[in-house]
Order: sequence, then C-alpha cells, then structure tokens
Amino acid sequence: MFASPWKDGLIILVIVLLFFGPKRLPALSRSIGESIKEFKGGIAQNSESDEKSEISATAGSDEKSETSAGAPDAQATNTTSEHTNA
Repeated sequence: MFASPWKDGLIILVIVLLFFGPKRLPALSRSIGESIKEFKGGIAQNSESDEKSEISATAGSDEKSETSAGAPDAQATNTTSEHTNA
C-alpha cells in the first residue's frame, strides 16, 4: 500500500484509535490477544487429534495387513493337506 510496512501499521493504529477511542483501545487489544491465543490453541489441539487419528489409522491398517498376510498361509496349508489326504 505505502512505501514502508511500519508506516502502514502506524496509519492503521491511528485510524483504530480515532474509531474506538483511547478508553476502549486497551480492552480491544486484550480481546484481540485472547482471540489469537485461543485460535492458536485450537489449531494445536486439532493437529494433535489429526496425528492421533493418523497413528490409529496406520495401526489399524498394519493389523489388517497382518491378518491378510496370515490368510493365504492358512489356505496354502489347507490345500497341501487336501493333496496329502487324496
């Protein structure tokens, strides 16, 4: 917008000060700070739950692959026992 980013911030601060007034500015800043803190906490909590679901999904697929790997061996054993019985 302008030549320097700090000038942009200063202009925005002056506009906010004029719009809300000096009495409400500390409460507004506090409210914005709490909102940012809550947002970051929500993102961290969401990423932790995603990691847990990925771990459980990976563990579940490992169990399925082990079960699937065991099934052909059982079929092969049954096939060989049928040939020996005949």
